[in-house]
Amino acid sequence: MQRILSAIKHNWEIAWLVAALLLASLGAAFAWGVAVGNFKLFPYAALNSAWLTASRLMVAWEPPHNLSPIRHARPGVEILQRERMQPGVTLLTSYWKDGDDWHSGIRLIDADGKLLHEWPVYPERIWPDSPYSDYIRGTKNTHSNFVHGTVLLPGGDIVFNIEYLGLVRFDACGNVVWKLSRRTHHSVYQDTEGNFWVAGLNWRDHAMPEYPGLKPQFVDETILQVSPDGEVLREIPVLDSIYRSGYEGLLMLPGRTGDVTHLNDVELLEAGMADAFEMFNAGDILISMRNINTVMVLDGKTGNVKWHFTHALIHQHDPDFTADGYISIFDNHNDGTETGSGLGGSRILRVDPATQAVETVYPVAGSDHFYTAYGGKHQYLDNGNLLLTEARAGRVLEVTADGEPVWSWVNEPWDGENVAEVLEGTRYPAALAEFSTDQCR
Repeated sequence: MQRILSAIKHNWEIAWLVAALLLASLGAAFAWGVAVGNFKLFPYAALNSAWLTASRLMVAWEPPHNLSPIRHARPGVEILQRERMQPGVTLLTSYWKDGDDWHSGIRLIDADGKLLHEWPVYPERIWPDSPYSDYIRGTKNTHSNFVHGTVLLPGGDIVFNIEYLGLVRFDACGNVVWKLSRRTHHSVYQDTEGNFWVAGLNWRDHAMPEYPGLKPQFVDETILQVSPDGEVLREIPVLDSIYRSGYEGLLMLPGRTGDVTHLNDVELLEAGMADAFEMFNAGDILISMRNINTVMVLDGKTGNVKWHFTHALIHQHDPDFTADGYISIFDNHNDGTETGSGLGGSRILRVDPATQAVETVYPVAGSDHFYTAYGGKHQYLDNGNLLLTEARAGRVLEVTADGEPVWSWVNEPWDGENVAEVLEGTRYPAALAEFSTDQCR
């Protein structure tokens, strides 16, 4: 009996030794893996290259997330009244498909739909490693992330946001001139001095006493002023502006966590337009916060809230100051449906800041159905026309001041049922398309 017990004890000792060695090996392997990732030790380069290649192979058959059922059956350009169009070229941001491959990117087309230039955007090539340490690290510098706001510059340079990853400036060849690692997102606005205004954010994983009522994890959004060289000149915390101005009641919604405000547009009141607005001054800042259905004007010097508007808005985008003293807003009028069947569709509203009286600019009686639950942009053109980006429908539409359509472009179908969204359609003077790409070859 003693021999049997001794044998059992001996076997248990061996088993514990094997287990200890195994755990030590796993711990060492884990520690080495962490060191390889953090300090880029061998074989980091080979593993990273293999990961990028595998990711590219995966997305060759895996479509992007933002596809919608086809609503406009005729793809490409349809010119209805050429003589009434605003001359120029149109910049488009979307996902573009090439055989079994696809990528996000920016395209420039002429009035007939001819492709003049393209800037393909591969986030994983611009930021092979995530520049962030927050809890969503590594989830945005991937092939499936997308381009949102854009500004086309003379010579073929273009500044754009890769959504929630950063702000980038490309040259005409698609080379990175600079990149800003600040989790910028949504629209990009260039002021008359050449600086760019964008939305940024910080993820907060702890409660902050200066923001009572908000529960971690939540998004703390900021307004960034960025120089033409990609340097941050100024930062304005949006939640701080709201609380400091006594508007925290807008934030006390049931969730009070996560993406509380969803800042989706930042624009400036320029000196040349300021005289039309008695309530505001040159340099005041116009912002849109989708998740609280609110548009605000902030004092350009203090950041305090000067004015806000919520009535009638549902998940709005792209508010603009207009030369005649109004604020024009792309009201998505999101009713929770894909087609807008509940509330009749999206609309362009014109608001008098002094009285808050609201007028619907588009659609008008007899207009085709117009709706995008998310995204959307509108641009007042020099000839009085209005360029509309019906994002989820994959369409860009130009209409006259009376709402009469004169031009449209519809994205090619992704498959037999769906179309990729178009987040931005912007008209530029034709002269901005006159840049050389000879050096790219």
